[in-house]
Amino acid sequence: MNAGPPVIEPLRAIAVPKGNADSLLRSLHTAHLIDRTRKIVKRGGAIVIPVTAKPVFDLVGFRARMEDGAALPVRSPPRDPRQEIRERLDAAGIRLEEAPRRWERIGDIVVIRLPPGNPANARRIAEILGTVLDARTVVQDVSGIHGPMRVPDVRVLWGDGTETVHVEGGVRYALDVARVMFSSGNLAERMAIADRVRPGATVVDLFAGIGYFSLPIAVRSRAEIVYACELNPVSFRYLLDNVRLNRTTNLVPLFGDCRDTAPRGVANWVIMGHFDARDYLDVAFRALRGKGTIVYHELCPKEQYPDALTRRVTAAARAHWMNVRAIRTRIVKSYAPGIVHCAAEVQVAPQNRP
Repeated sequence: MNAGPPVIEPLRAIAVPKGNADSLLRSLHTAHLIDRTRKIVKRGGAIVIPVTAKPVFDLVGFRARMEDGAALPVRSPPRDPRQEIRERLDAAGIRLEEAPRRWERIGDIVVIRLPPGNPANARRIAEILGTVLDARTVVQDVSGIHGPMRVPDVRVLWGDGTETVHVEGGVRYALDVARVMFSSGNLAERMAIADRVRPGATVVDLFAGIGYFSLPIAVRSRAEIVYACELNPVSFRYLLDNVRLNRTTNLVPLFGDCRDTAPRGVANWVIMGHFDARDYLDVAFRALRGKGTIVYHELCPKEQYPDALTRRVTAAARAHWMNVRAIRTRIVKSYAPGIVHCAAEVQVAPQNRP
């Protein structure tokens, strides 16, 4: 006798237009209100999200509404991939200390780090992770990202092919993990900036890469135009692919050094998502159209944060006859022992010259 369909029980839910679902999901996730025991479903042009309680924030801005007594299917208990990996490693006679405790998934590719040297079981470990995680390829991050072109140092351990399409926040990124960098750990940073750029803004991204910041801004914020400068020819090719993939009409790719390609006197926002950004602050200030906002990233010793960061951008503003109206700093993530990846969002306006 076949088992019947999953039990369906009434619960609280929020119906939201599909275009606003990602923003609402982030707010609900932050408030710990998503009911993980039920499935999120599509219904016409809306997404119905199960919640444990009514949010305290206003749903009007999301064009969403509560649906008490909604009927949504029960979510099957998720399997624990870590436990399955541990069991398979044990069966293969591989010590847990040899295998990575964490991994990064980019599209259908899994990126892992292994102890230094050339572990004898590296390929077997990769095969186990790839199989359990349903990946197409597993690559080893050998020594991180190198040079101004931001080229990764990886090697394929299991599977075939390093090209993939990664989807996050409703944006699709085509890339080759062996040829261009991508950090899925910066998702919150990319989405937060896209959500703060207002419709109709002009944005200049000085280090666009494959569109890490440019694409979410173009797709999500409805900016009037986003100029995306990129020097690496491989990254630029994928940037062009991603413009087509996401059907963006407001993103203008510009190939070459941003000192030569960035437009001047046009921007409301300038994005500087590169660790060498301090050498290009002059380019950023020239790109602004009067007052505006610069989003500046750098690596900084943790004990010097945020003082060194704020002094640097404030001095650059003064050198370009600008006043800093407001500055918000944040640590994006830990980069290395004692080193943090930090960012500053700096609002500036021209000084009144005599």
